[in-house]
Amino acid sequence: MADRPMMHQVPSGDASGSSPADVAPAPEPTHAERCRTLVAGSSRGALSTLTTDPVGYPYGSVASYALDARGNPLFFVSLMAEHTQNAIRDPRASLLVTEPVPDGADPLASGRATLIGRLDAIGEEGRAAVRDVYLAANPSSAYYIDFGDFVFYRLTVESIRYVGGYGRMSWVDSEAYASSEPDPLADAAVGIIEHMNADHAEAQVLYCRHLAGHPDTTSASMSSVDRYGFEMIAVTPTGRHAVRLGFPEPCTDGLQVRQAMVALVTDARRLAG
Repeated sequence: MADRPMMHQVPSGDASGSSPADVAPAPEPTHAERCRTLVAGSSRGALSTLTTDPVGYPYGSVASYALDARGNPLFFVSLMAEHTQNAIRDPRASLLVTEPVPDGADPLASGRATLIGRLDAIGEEGRAAVRDVYLAANPSSAYYIDFGDFVFYRLTVESIRYVGGYGRMSWVDSEAYASSEPDPLADAAVGIIEHMNADHAEAQVLYCRHLAGHPDTTSASMSSVDRYGFEMIAVTPTGRHAVRLGFPEPCTDGLQVRQAMVALVTDARRLAG
């Protein structure tokens, strides 16, 4: 796994004249962690297999999935389904998972991950071990989970292509992905962002002016948050700027985020004099 940048360091003295170059890089999730969070946050994606007739053409279908302990997707599919028949002949496959796109937003600015690997059947001896995992992720499958003509398949991930929007992309090592954990703030992130933007706009301006090297910020809004820190859009006379700040320590719940935000705004107010 790639080394992580150092935690955010508050500049000493008066930061009113600081620039982004003066601010230590903020910590952020690795691409492997971003992939694991993205894939764990959904239960549906585009499954691509290779056709049997004609042979070898990509065939895409929508498929529900769950994840095993290593983040490998688990599918419950009909033996009659085209993608199942394709996998029986050739197990090479991929699963594309995308982040939800807010109304009016650019879909290409959202994250997506393509998991590439082998799609193999899980035998009867392994069925019980994955049945409850799949049901937990896809409760609506309960009415057909015991049908005899349905089988479990596992996509054993060998490589991942991650695109996190413009300028953020890489091939992700499968072992780094398997050993990563979904971000603990993923479910709470929307509420945290809405609260900060509705009730703490002034604090975000202080963050940008005195901790992030944008002293001419006139307004700011939070755009994302994770265990290591958060991102904002700072509005200045020269335009809009993406800003990231790290928490003093990684946060695992909303209370820890609140405490970290209070500590940061205290630092910003101190630097503001």
